[in-house]
Formats: sequence, C-alpha cells, structure tokens
Amino acid sequence: MNKKDYYWAKYMLIFGFFCICFGTSIFLKTEHAPDEAMRMLIPEYIVSHHALPNGMEEAVRHPLWGFSYALYPYLTALISAVFMGIASLFNESAAVLLTAARLTSVLSGTGTLIVVFLIGEELFERRESALLGGIFVGFLPQFVFLSCYVNNDSFAVFTVALIIYFWIRGMKSAFCKKDCIGLGAGCGLCALSYYNAYAYLLCSILLFFALMIHFRKPAKEIFAKALLVFAIAFLIGGWFFIRNAVIHDGDLLGMRTTKESASLYATEEYKPENRQTPASEGWSFKQTYLQTPEGRTSNWLFSTVSSFIGSFSYMTVHLPMVLYLLYGALMAFGFLLFLFLAMVPHWLRKKPQLLLFVMLLLACLITLFMDMYNTYFSDYQSQGRYLMPALVPLMVWIDDGYSSLTAKLPAEWKRASCHLTLLPGAVWLVLFLISYIGFLIPGCCG
Repeated sequence: MNKKDYYWAKYMLIFGFFCICFGTSIFLKTEHAPDEAMRMLIPEYIVSHHALPNGMEEAVRHPLWGFSYALYPYLTALISAVFMGIASLFNESAAVLLTAARLTSVLSGTGTLIVVFLIGEELFERRESALLGGIFVGFLPQFVFLSCYVNNDSFAVFTVALIIYFWIRGMKSAFCKKDCIGLGAGCGLCALSYYNAYAYLLCSILLFFALMIHFRKPAKEIFAKALLVFAIAFLIGGWFFIRNAVIHDGDLLGMRTTKESASLYATEEYKPENRQTPASEGWSFKQTYLQTPEGRTSNWLFSTVSSFIGSFSYMTVHLPMVLYLLYGALMAFGFLLFLFLAMVPHWLRKKPQLLLFVMLLLACLITLFMDMYNTYFSDYQSQGRYLMPALVPLMVWIDDGYSSLTAKLPAEWKRASCHLTLLPGAVWLVLFLISYIGFLIPGCCG
C-alpha cells in the first residue's frame, strides 16, 4: 500500500468513527446509557456552582447507592463541564448540554483510534497492518458504544493507548526526554481515568527500569529520567489525590470514604454490609464464573466476553449469537496465528520486544484479575467494559497474527497480500455495520 492510499484510508476511518460516535451521542437516550445519570451530576454541579465537589454533597450523591463518583477521579467530568459551559453560551437546553458533556467520550474514542494508528506505524513495517489494528480497535461495537455517552471507560482506553505508544517509542529511543515527557503525561492522565486501567501505571514503572538497565544507562541518567516521568505524571494527576487526602482524612483513592458514604446514605438493600457477594455466599470458582446465577440468563464468563464485543444499554440490548460467534472466531483465529507465527519472531527474540510483550501481558492479566477479584469480593459484575484496558494489546496481537500470515505469501503475490491483510478488517467492518445499524441504533436510540 502506498503512502497516499494509507493516509487517505486512515483519515477516512478516523473521520467515520468520529461521525458515528458524535451522531449517536446526539440521539442516544439517557435511559440506555449505563450510569450516565449518576456521572452527569458532577459536571452539572461544576457548571452550576463553579466549584469542584468533594463527593459528599447530596447534589452529587446517588440516592439509591448512597455515594458519588466525585470520590473517584473525575477529569472526564471536568472536561465535560468545560464543553457544557461553552455550549450554554449558545443554547441552554438539556439536550444540547448532554451532547456537549458526551463530547468528552467521543473525543476520547477518536483520540484512541489516532494513537492506535501511531502504534501500528511504530510496530509494523507494512501500512496495511497499521490500518487493520485501527479497524479492530475503533470498530469494536462495545468501544463505539462507550465512546457515545458520559463515562470514564473510553478515556481510560485512550490513556492506555497513549502509555503503550510511549512504551514502544521508549523501547526504541531508550526513553529520550521527549518520550519521558509523553510517558509521564500518559500516566498522569491514566491516574485520573479509571482504576481498572492502573495496571499500566505499575507496568510503566517496571518496563522503564527494565529497559534502562537493559540499555546499560548510568544510574544518574536513570534517576533523572525517572524523576522527569514522575514529575510530569504528578503535575497532571497528583492534585486530585492530594485533595482527596486532605478532604477525606488521608483517603487518597476515595474507596474508604465511598464505603462510609454508602453505609450512611444508601437504601438498606444497597448498603455495603447488606450486599450479597459470591464471597459472602461461599461460592466456589465454578459457581462464580462458570455457572449461571439464579435470575440471570448467562454465566459470568459468557456475559463478560459477549459484552466486551457488544452489549448495549444496561446489557439488555444484545447481538444475535451468530454475530458473537463471528466476532469471536475472527479474534480467536487471529490470536492463534499470533501465537504460532508472530509471537516468537516478533516479540521474544530480542530483549526489548520481550520486555514490552511481558508488560503488555502482565497489564492484561492484572486487569482481568482485578475484575474477577471485584466480582467475587465486592460486586458481582459481568461487564466486558471492565476489561477494556486490555483492548489495545489484544487487538495489536491479533493484528500481528493476520499480518504474519499474509507476509508469508510468495513475493510475486505482494499486491494480493496487501488486500488479504485487510480482508479480516473488511469482514470486521461489515459485522460492525450490522451490529450498529441493526441493534445499537434501534435498541438505544429508537
């Protein structure tokens, strides 16, 4: 694929993604946007009071659950409040202000797609491989849905993509000053996104020091660059946690205060001490994750996987089983190709690539473990959106699998190999259009 065709296709995909998400955000009904009403209380408070909530005000507290999302990082709410303030200068209708607030998620999803293309350009020699990765990430139905309403998930995926991009650049440059600043910015933004993305903060520390030691950098340089990364991350994200600690007696993350608030203000059924969990019921691993609980239609494993692909509204608008199977088959086949054709030659033979692979894998496993832990001990949730921080690494590996298969074609088939590389992407886009037009739109916007 020549450079001109690549950039034309790339910008058309980015523009198409933005138009789809922005258009959907205008018509998506609030009752089909999970937790949006609760999250909207924060930007509404900021716009009306011109001040930041501390999380204990009744105005931002959910009457049923008894706590507020203002106890957790809410940079997305701050950005939404800015968009709402600008929009209110022209039109103060509730619909316009809601669309303005949703623009944060729309732009986060679009930003993710842009960064994923940059990741592909850094990782792959062939431009069509970079296109394929962007298609897999950007046009996963669940990711599009998350990029259409007020939530922290799409922004969290954006920060993860940003961190991975600077991991790759740092792997090549031994973390030059520019890449240290970029990694610090990514980590600072990630800290203000969603706790299920925090695995990438830990892995950033591990990968940074592992690569610097591998490149045999002097201790003085390692310390100086580590300090630069930390300083940028702290300047961007540290304010919220310091504020939380001051306001809530040292509770940096807000988790203890959230539990105390829920105990005080939640309805009896939803108080933490009254909430039933698999742990309190003494469920086994099989009962929790593989068997279907009473009152539900599927087990934790299937529900999580299917809603990672696409399950809309409050997980009440599903795709047909055949679509889940087709998406799953495309992903599974690509991942198998990666395991057998790409993993060893592309990721395991050179130490920097090996370290990158280990950290990506570790971040994905930690994300999965955190979700499973929360499901067992805190709140039974079988939602694929909690695994969204693993989206970018997973799709990069699947992309590498398909690209490695077509790269093995004979040299005289070079032109055909370009089209064959993009064939899974074309199928993916067809499946997306069926999912979007046939189910997301009528199920959530009708």
